Amino acid sequence: MLSLKNKELAPIINFLSKVELSPKASRCRSKLVKKLLEKHAELKEDLEVIIDKFGKRDENDKIIQLEDGNVEFSDDRKEEGIKEQQILLEEEVSINLDEIKDKVKFLVSKLDKIDTKLSGYDAEIYDIIMDKLEEEI
Repeated sequence: MLSLKNKELAPIINFLSKVELSPKASRCRSKLVKKLLEKHAELKEDLEVIIDKFGKRDENDKIIQLEDGNVEFSDDRKEEGIKEQQILLEEEVSINLDEIKDKVKFLVSKLDKIDTKLSGYDAEIYDIIMDKLEEEI
């Protein structure tokens, strides 16, 4: 079982999606990203529940969205909302890789040899995903 924190899902999906790979490795990546997207969809649903519970509302009881698309928590429950959101983002999720284990091995071997310089955030995400996937193979 691949174990990740909820907050790691989107950065890993984004990183894997932009890495240039051979067609065979790309197919393997697509299978892994599909599984990650399923967990990310669950995370989005859980975040919607928190937003519905703690989001600031207008006079028509609709959640107010900021210009950047984010939602502000209501003043009287802001700390509680932020705490619940942080707990959710730190929560570990497990992803069963049994049916794609051979593909993951192949993908790891190709990711290990990508001819791209990484720095900063990309380097951190690469390190996280490689550590996690190497534990699985």
